Amino acid sequence: MKVMFEGREYEFEGQMRVRDVIKKLNLNPEEIVVLKDGRPVTEDERIGKDEQIEIILVVSRG
Repeated sequence: MKVMFEGREYEFEGQMRVRDVIKKLNLNPEEIVVLKDGRPVTEDERIGKDEQIEIILVVSRG
């Protein structure tokens, strides 16, 4: 699976839930939105090995 986040591409083997991807990238789920095929998905959504998601940061840093 491919994960796009802040201009970087990450790859993970096999399928996993969105919450597992969030943990692997050490992200706070309250600060992001995860998109699959351009639509938001929940942390329970399973992402297949040949699929791609995009993670968008929704909290400004300053």
